[in-house]
Amino acid sequence: MEQVVTLKLKLYEPTQAKREMYQLMADRCTDFANRYLSLDKKERPRTSGEAKKYSEPLPSAVLNQAIRDIKAKPKAKRFKHLWPAFSNQNFRVEREVTRDGGAVWKASFPTLEKRVGVPIVVQPYQEKYLEMLLSGRAKQGSARLVRRGKDWYVHLSLTVPVEEKRGGKVMGVDLGMIDLLVASVSGQTLFFSGDELVYVRRHYAQLRKKLQKAGAYRALKRLGDKEHRWVTDVNHKVSRMLVDFAIIHGVTKIRLEDLTGARWAHPQRREQRKDHGRSLQYWPYYQLRQFIEYKAVLAGIRVELVNPDLTTLTCSRCGEVIRTRPKGRWFRCPRCRRVKHVDVNAADNIAQAVSGLAA
Repeated sequence: MEQVVTLKLKLYEPTQAKREMYQLMADRCTDFANRYLSLDKKERPRTSGEAKKYSEPLPSAVLNQAIRDIKAKPKAKRFKHLWPAFSNQNFRVEREVTRDGGAVWKASFPTLEKRVGVPIVVQPYQEKYLEMLLSGRAKQGSARLVRRGKDWYVHLSLTVPVEEKRGGKVMGVDLGMIDLLVASVSGQTLFFSGDELVYVRRHYAQLRKKLQKAGAYRALKRLGDKEHRWVTDVNHKVSRMLVDFAIIHGVTKIRLEDLTGARWAHPQRREQRKDHGRSLQYWPYYQLRQFIEYKAVLAGIRVELVNPDLTTLTCSRCGEVIRTRPKGRWFRCPRCRRVKHVDVNAADNIAQAVSGLAA
């Protein structure tokens, strides 16, 4: 089994001249992308040689990769940013051993002037993937030069082998609008309450309303970017804690509800604009699911999607199906008289796939 991972490697203190050069490359790459889209499809360049007449000077490697990136987004009408990218033939990562036995990591890629080698900041968890790349156990994909604030990063794509675990336990995960997530495996549960998240979202909604009335559109955009980063960070942390919980309890399979088409689960629904932060109704659950899948696969844990039809209406102990969703936070079975937290009951049903696996 294989999984694609993206390493975000920070360039170590580039000079002002290099920062300006990277920005110029990024601007030229974006300008070329938008010129490309303005051309008739028959006139669009297919090679870097043909592309040069529509672009300010850029390395051929960057132009070729830009054409591939543009074609990969056939519905794009305009690019706000198309960051310079390099194929696996034009980008290299190297490790140099220092005199004291340590290691310095460097990345090399073509620029406007020449091919440069620059030091990069490598976090401990990233080293194992780079070691796999150098030893030939991981396959290198494209690398992209990206600016975040005042810092420059290389986003390096790698395909790494993953050994899938066999046997073991199955964990069910229920996603909800009161508790963000409830996981259950063999009587052990993990809760992520949504109370604090709702409070923060309501705070953002109130600030957004004030800025809209004041016509402070730049501040409004900055607020939106800040909220997006906060939400993404929460989803990363929750998914990490969930997968760690699964590893600790010997889980080899995680089952999630298939919420495809659910009005409240889709990250790009128009109704999101009408939500004022009163609940988790428009939390980006799809992104959360992607993060869970991504981290689980790297841990050798399989993720399966389950039909959600009867998960909240079925007793996870005896299989009795009730007609309406339980009121409050407890599921009371009319047959076996068992009382259980409604989301834990749903998570156990998801683990059992009581409504079958999603197609």
